[in-house]
Amino acid sequence: MSRDRRMKYCAVVVLLGLALLCQSSSGEQVSYRDYKVYSIRVDSVEKHAVLKRWEDVKGVDFWDRAGYRVMIHPSLKEAFERFLTTNEFFYELIIEDVEATIEAERQYDQEYRRRKAASGRATVDFEHFWTNDEVNAYLDELAETYPSLVRVETIGTTHLGNPIKSITISTNNGVAGSKPVVFIDGGIHAREWAGVMSVVYLIHELVEHSSDYADMLSKDWVIIPVANPDGYGFSHTNNRMWRKNRFPATILCTGIDLNRNWDYQWAFSSNACSDSYAGANAFSELETQALNRVMQQYGSNIALYLAVHTYGDMILYPYGYAWPFVPVANQAGHIALGERARDAVTAVGGPRYIVGNSAEILYTASGCSDDYAAGVIGARYAYTLELTGGGSNGFDLPATQITAVATQTFQIYRTMANNV
Repeated sequence: MSRDRRMKYCAVVVLLGLALLCQSSSGEQVSYRDYKVYSIRVDSVEKHAVLKRWEDVKGVDFWDRAGYRVMIHPSLKEAFERFLTTNEFFYELIIEDVEATIEAERQYDQEYRRRKAASGRATVDFEHFWTNDEVNAYLDELAETYPSLVRVETIGTTHLGNPIKSITISTNNGVAGSKPVVFIDGGIHAREWAGVMSVVYLIHELVEHSSDYADMLSKDWVIIPVANPDGYGFSHTNNRMWRKNRFPATILCTGIDLNRNWDYQWAFSSNACSDSYAGANAFSELETQALNRVMQQYGSNIALYLAVHTYGDMILYPYGYAWPFVPVANQAGHIALGERARDAVTAVGGPRYIVGNSAEILYTASGCSDDYAAGVIGARYAYTLELTGGGSNGFDLPATQITAVATQTFQIYRTMANNV
């Protein structure tokens, strides 16, 4: 690239960054009008390294590294396609306008809420994506209605003052620890709404239909359905694709990637504007501190740890911080249990999940929660679940598919809990 072209490119990136910054900081909805999403085939380590050059470019968002779906700002379309062609990547444009999918999601939600208000229904349903307030109100309702089974606690408070709530489900009067513990968190990445709904559905089934799940309730369950309340709320009100929390990292950049902030193989990253910025130090964030306090409380009594994410149809086990990967203790057991869960999902009509090490199947990442659960807490089994994204929709799973994904994922929870 010539010096003049390089300077023009840098100027575009700087201006684009400032535009996105102003947009994200305002009270208006961030628009993704004409943003494109590409599915890219990456069939070698060399091509992975070449594509990675775009990772921290403003206006570029790697949605996942398994199918390599990448969203780009419309101004980068020609340059990005030229790069892919020059470097002999096979690629396909799978979403022409991301904003159109977001608008469809928003319109559906508005229509749903109008219908529900008109009908006067107050019943729990899985026909829409719940907000922070809806999740918290439901947890409190369960604690009041099922006091012999449920305990709800505020385990911490976020930078913006939002409560981080946990629910404990145990036949021992809602007090965990007398039996092996299944520890689950969802929504640590704000935009991963389907993961939150999957966890809420699990809670609903275990509590409101507890008589059907005596097998699962031979364990104690400790669940944080929304581990990133500030970011999750922001993704509903301002920026559908927001990933991090809302702590002001610098004067110009907001947010820490909470799944890079754990104190196991934590690694400093210098770009505070990056979606995967790890923070100033490990456990710098109130959210990860809160989750860690609860993890430490149960320690090695945690038989199964699950970090619920979207998307990608993957069941991933530690360690993910290095390549070639470092094998987790009882790797064979992790593989066998993961494959058993995969088969249970397939048996009910779900997609065929990939089971493997996260560094091998997805990408290397330091300071992640599943690595910490295995390497520090001593959880016997630890996984990151990347739930299905419903085809090419990615994070915008249509609300009409929530129940299908939640019921399929329930088979992962049930199979793993019953076989650890």
